[in-house]
Amino acid sequence: MAARYEAIRSPNTPGTLARRGVTADAYARRLIVEQANLTLPYLTSLPSPSLTRPCKMVMPASMSLRVALLAVIAGTTPFLTEAQGGTDSTRADSVSRRLRPVTVTESRAAAVVGGASALIVTTDKLRSSPAPLLDQLLRETPSVSVRQNSRGEMELTVRGSDSRQVAVILDGVPLTLGWDHRTDPSLVPITGSEEVVIVHGLGSLLSGPNALGGTISVSQGSTGFPAGDRRAWGGVGLDATAAFGTSIGASRTDSLGRGLLTTRAGMAYRQRDGVALASGITDLTARDGLRTNSDLRATDAFASLRWRGRSGRSIGATFTGFDAVRGVPPEEHLAAPRLWRYPHSTRGVAAISASSGAFATPFGFATADISAGYNAGRQKIESFTSRTYTTLNGEELGDERTTTTRAYFTHTLPRGAKLAAAVTAADVRYNETLSPAAGVHYRQILSSAGLELETPLGPSTTFDVGGVADKSRTPESGGREPGQAPLGDIGWRTGLVREVGTAWRLHANASRRSRFPALRELYSGALNRYRPNPDLKPETLLGLEGGVTVHGSVGAIPDASLQFTAFSHNLDDAIVRITQSNPTRFMRINRDRIESRGIELVSGATFGGGRDQAISVSADATIQTITVFDQTANGATRHSENNPEVRGALGVAVPLPMQIRAFGTARYTGAQYCLHAESGAEVRLKGQAASDLSLERTFGMLARGPFRTMRALLALDNVANAAVYDQCGLPQPGRTLRFMLTLR
Repeated sequence: MAARYEAIRSPNTPGTLARRGVTADAYARRLIVEQANLTLPYLTSLPSPSLTRPCKMVMPASMSLRVALLAVIAGTTPFLTEAQGGTDSTRADSVSRRLRPVTVTESRAAAVVGGASALIVTTDKLRSSPAPLLDQLLRETPSVSVRQNSRGEMELTVRGSDSRQVAVILDGVPLTLGWDHRTDPSLVPITGSEEVVIVHGLGSLLSGPNALGGTISVSQGSTGFPAGDRRAWGGVGLDATAAFGTSIGASRTDSLGRGLLTTRAGMAYRQRDGVALASGITDLTARDGLRTNSDLRATDAFASLRWRGRSGRSIGATFTGFDAVRGVPPEEHLAAPRLWRYPHSTRGVAAISASSGAFATPFGFATADISAGYNAGRQKIESFTSRTYTTLNGEELGDERTTTTRAYFTHTLPRGAKLAAAVTAADVRYNETLSPAAGVHYRQILSSAGLELETPLGPSTTFDVGGVADKSRTPESGGREPGQAPLGDIGWRTGLVREVGTAWRLHANASRRSRFPALRELYSGALNRYRPNPDLKPETLLGLEGGVTVHGSVGAIPDASLQFTAFSHNLDDAIVRITQSNPTRFMRINRDRIESRGIELVSGATFGGGRDQAISVSADATIQTITVFDQTANGATRHSENNPEVRGALGVAVPLPMQIRAFGTARYTGAQYCLHAESGAEVRLKGQAASDLSLERTFGMLARGPFRTMRALLALDNVANAAVYDQCGLPQPGRTLRFMLTLR
């Protein structure tokens, strides 16, 4: 949606800066602002264009130019055949009023009508790794929970949502639509990503099926470089456990026809023998202080092409691949945990997209975007008889192919209103082989068609309303008959935003939408650990949200912000895991109603001198109550599994002599509960805290040389070596000393 954006700092989260949006008409323009040799595109609102007067260089907000990467490494790739040079030649059109430049620090976040601001995280300031994976970025991001499960996968939670309710999208390709309807972010590389957009809650009905609890969009293809631009980046990192990671990439932009062609490519490699074992953790087979079976070897590469015309038209393609070998750390509280390894996990994603740019119609102005994606992955699971991991007792090979298509259309309406529509279709095919048996085939077809209307109610209030029709069917069920019957559901959303002066923004929304069961939930046996249940129904979420965002000065602090959001979620027909006996097996059923009520806080303040001399403080917290009602036991209540009701973080950044900056972060995870997989009893994990420290120094390089900046970082993670658990039996890494060097 179009909006005027103003800065809200969240200064200690690398690459994180929220932006508060004032809803305006459907178009935006690009205002270039400068900070510390950093050129950022910045969107501002325009007066509503007259329906009888053409508007020059009108560009929809969704097509705004991306943040430029800062990296340049000469001679590392054939892309760098010319000297670095040139400046952004984009000229801002004249507007009917003068716009005041706004200084932006590290990132930004777009507003969602009726919702909290969406967080836009840039990747060049991350302190976790020179070759980061998506789960590492999200652990540095406010109000997003990442935890490891018993399969060795990382799961995402936003406001207590289930990991299958959060959509992960890579250049328009929904990675979550597949065999399991969720994405392991530890297998999503962001080597070539410029920004990651995080929306809490149901910000839109147009993101495709099964998007209930939030959306995480990863962007690979850049369009913000001027003609003649040549850039490269790279880095290396290692830690005290001998873990190693490195990445390298480059881009070039050339004139082509009446537009610009940007070509980007890069690759990364990372390896570790295991993660450090924290104090007090019992791991009888740990070696050299490393957690059992926690090793990793991973390689990824990407390439992208994007042409953009001067009128906003564009066409592009992105290709990315990932290959990993990894172990699954066993659950230490069980006598017979999963003893699994993944000898290979490979994934390739191809995406093509095209945009018409803005064009005039007899009724106003419109845009049309189309995209298609192909997401292919192969994964092999090996199950072993003991913690020596030498004798196999089972194998499972999965081959997944998902094809998605999407069409998105917007059109202006009289009096500043805007209509948006989208149609998304996905065809999921999965071949499962349980050695020595022959493979079986599964297929699921999902579709979504939605419509949203956004209209101003006066100069400072905006209202939106929308509806969506979702459908699912499974024409192939691996020979298990009967298969699931076709399913369908109607969802809706409505929201309201009110601007109070220049510093306050009030928002509220309500929504209802359903999530269809995944093929794995319906039919998988998980190496004979689960019983299939093709009778699963969709789970339906009714969500309410309201909040306020404040940005301005507070006494001697010139720049401070606070975002407060209260939310209420009711999930009906929740899909849960139960334990059956004789023999002991798990099974998924629709049994519970889950009610969660809570508040979410994100705040930040920056004061002092310039960027390098400023003192920054940031804090975020999610506090909620989660009640699970067992509808098969007269509404008996119990705790939600693996879902802490309190989470929070506090970050501080201070300047030190010699242009060094020090960062400190403290994280707290409240008490959580799990169901013991062997006894069925509820187990309570007490609240846990951990802290991280790091020192960073950025060195300026020659303006026209191969490098612009060099950044060195020394970090100590989990300073107290505290035992912090993602869930029962699965601790996070212990104290780890790291060093990282990046060139950009």
